[in-house]
Amino acid sequence: MRYTIAEVFGLLGKDALSITEVGFRRDRESIEVEGYKVYTKSLRYATFYQKGCKCAACGKEGEYFQLDSGDQPDRKHFNLYAADGTLITKDHVVPKKHGGKDRVDNMQTMCVCCNRTKGCNMPQ
Repeated sequence: MRYTIAEVFGLLGKDALSITEVGFRRDRESIEVEGYKVYTKSLRYATFYQKGCKCAACGKEGEYFQLDSGDQPDRKHFNLYAADGTLITKDHVVPKKHGGKDRVDNMQTMCVCCNRTKGCNMPQ
């Protein structure tokens, strides 16, 4: 099932989407969607909300969310996709390998193709 960006942001709530970082012991608040638990606080969701859903490199735009499997059988998470099915991800502007932090101010939205191409290279 596809969800609009507005639907998912509404489900997650402004408090969860306004975070700037998620610590090691992140708040595990969750909501129930389609019978599965979904964590509400995520740097990925916060990045999309605060910085937009368009790839910073190529401009491909995320258009819908889909509930996808997580690593636990009772949990799922929302992934963002472009119209052609390309996964839209978050990327560390300064990679963790180079001292980049897990903070929204060090994140940007990227399609999976551009993110793979960038890898852990520093911005130019």
